Amino acid sequence: MGKNAQIEDMWGKMPVLLALSRLGTLDRAAEHLSVNRTTVARRLRMLEEIVGGLLFTRADGAYSLTPLGRELLAAAEAAEGKLAQVEAILPRGAQDIGGPIKITIAPHVAALVAPALLEIAVNMPSLKLEICSTYALQQVEAREADIALRVLRSDPEYPLVGKRVKKLAGAVYSAVSLVTEHPIHIIRHGEVDTPQGYQQWSRSSVVIHTDEIITKQELMAAGGVGRLPIFMGDADPRLKRVSDLLPDAGWGLWLLTHEAFRSSPRLDYAVRAITTHFQNLPDS
Repeated sequence: MGKNAQIEDMWGKMPVLLALSRLGTLDRAAEHLSVNRTTVARRLRMLEEIVGGLLFTRADGAYSLTPLGRELLAAAEAAEGKLAQVEAILPRGAQDIGGPIKITIAPHVAALVAPALLEIAVNMPSLKLEICSTYALQQVEAREADIALRVLRSDPEYPLVGKRVKKLAGAVYSAVSLVTEHPIHIIRHGEVDTPQGYQQWSRSSVVIHTDEIITKQELMAAGGVGRLPIFMGDADPRLKRVSDLLPDAGWGLWLLTHEAFRSSPRLDYAVRAITTHFQNLPDS
């Protein structure tokens, strides 16, 4: 194989390096690349043969980059970023910002962000929006989606960049039909210490834990009590607010994109439109 052909073959296998470095296992990389794990392993082995060394160490099914792997990954990510910049502007002229935009949203914020997305669709019909409902951020990290809208407490990690477009307040809610003095306490995994004014609702000896906020909302509506963002609790007729607003815990709605897309005129319009929409709304 000639040098040019070898380089072309090597870069054709870079998605495996990128996926494994970001996701850590063969199964997750295979799912991300829409292939089976055997194909990922084979392509990795061929890539290591081309570069002449191991790119990952393997332990208990997890893949960690070797020094050679980190060096090659840096080159791959740099090339990925440059390619993203070219892709962002190549199909369109300077005055044309139309084209497809894939936006991922966390399922529980769909009602909150839907009006902003409809505004974009009406005001800029040349932008073809595709909405994907998921909690995962891998699609944006791998540049398979352009924008993500997520509820976060802190700045995103590289290669994601973004801004908090809306501060989110929370309160304690119970089912409207709740009559017992000791309701079932619904807690989502990872919730911080009970804030002041909430203790009276956390004394129940019956507690249910869940890992997903929509499930938590449904359990509360069925007769439990717990805290929710007010954009969810106030909008649910099955729930009633039973506390004042809770102390600010730093939660907000974040608009995220890949660092490589910073200068994309196509995405800039959507980012500005979404940001403006939420700047004009009260905290919720």
